Amino acid sequence: MNKIDRPTRSLLAAAQILAIAVLAACNGIVAGDVVATTVCHATGDAANPYESLTVTPAELATHVGHTQDIIPVPIGGCPTAAAVVIDGKIIICHATSSTANPYNEITVSANGLNGHGDHQGDLIPAPEGGCPATAVASQGAVTLTVCHATGDAANPYEQITVSGAELTTHLGHADDIMPAPAGGCPASLAAVGDGKIAICHATGSATNPYNKITVSTNGLSGHSRHEGDLIPVPEAGCPGISASASAPASEGKVTICHVTGSKTQPYAEITVDANGLNGHDKHQGDIIPAPAGGCPTSKP
Repeated sequence: MNKIDRPTRSLLAAAQILAIAVLAACNGIVAGDVVATTVCHATGDAANPYESLTVTPAELATHVGHTQDIIPVPIGGCPTAAAVVIDGKIIICHATSSTANPYNEITVSANGLNGHGDHQGDLIPAPEGGCPATAVASQGAVTLTVCHATGDAANPYEQITVSGAELTTHLGHADDIMPAPAGGCPASLAAVGDGKIAICHATGSATNPYNKITVSTNGLSGHSRHEGDLIPVPEAGCPGISASASAPASEGKVTICHVTGSKTQPYAEITVDANGLNGHDKHQGDIIPAPAGGCPTSKP
């Protein structure tokens, strides 16, 4: 059996201590004469997979040996979903600042994160479905307002603001929409397929006011801030005339003709949210948007 002589063992031990000290110094905070490091300690609890701990260099040696721990705590906080650690490495989405390719999916060491722990905008770990095709993090603190699908038909979305750590969880929710559109979350559940939804993109053309396009639910392909877009597509399809022709001055609203069932007053002219249309996109007979001359006085 091969044996390591005493001087070699001493050298290896010293190298390990030096490596831990360098890791602590690079990623820690000085507390008196001791350099402390914050780590994401894997708990084994699916609901709360990580505990953020501040440890001394001596304690750090133990956590370096924990294969599922992440060191140091990323700038956005510990992940809210357990990262898959294989051979001491995890997959992250590195923010590139490119509009066309906002993220690079890369593999980094769980111990040290190859320096990505303090990178603003990186998603650690990568979402289960892969890195988003459009940037989802706002400038400054990594927070984002999202439409979280509730599963409740009456109130299909809850508009919430999440941190970068929580964001990775919502990226894995197939029916969530992020960021929340400028006009607010849809009032009816959008049909999501392969991470995409159909919307009516406002063209500004009087003859062809909308293009029906498919966009990613993660980022909405930049359409979250487009004034006049209808998110999602109404059940009857995109309107043949522009909603702006009859929309009131307030942003994110559209005027429609709601069918009443009355013979004398077949339509009621009402104003609803452009995003989701308050569920009227599923009302058979509603005219969306209302014609420029007002609602008809008789049914066609």
